[in-house]
Amino acid sequence: MIYELRTYTLVLGGTREYEEITKNELLPILAEYGLKPVGYWHTEIGPLNELVHLWAFNDLNERQQKWAAWGRDPRRAAIVPRLRALVVSQSNKIMSPAEFSPLQ
Repeated sequence: MIYELRTYTLVLGGTREYEEITKNELLPILAEYGLKPVGYWHTEIGPLNELVHLWAFNDLNERQQKWAAWGRDPRRAAIVPRLRALVVSQSNKIMSPAEFSPLQ
């Protein structure tokens, strides 16, 4: 398994709107492509207006195939610009679990 950790810093006050669009519109479509987050969080203490989500894949090829399929979905054009308007910055990390990690 590999994991993708995505961290988004949002415009001031953008967390609620981003989460609503994600919950009601984005995640149902992503699920059609087998994209379901392992976890999805927003900060309460520390850097505010930050969302962090974790995705699991068997390998980099599976990750590429699933995100590419979503990238071709025509519904993407209606959702992504609204989300991007709320994003100040984004970082992605690909991580492999340690042999003793509970998430394998």
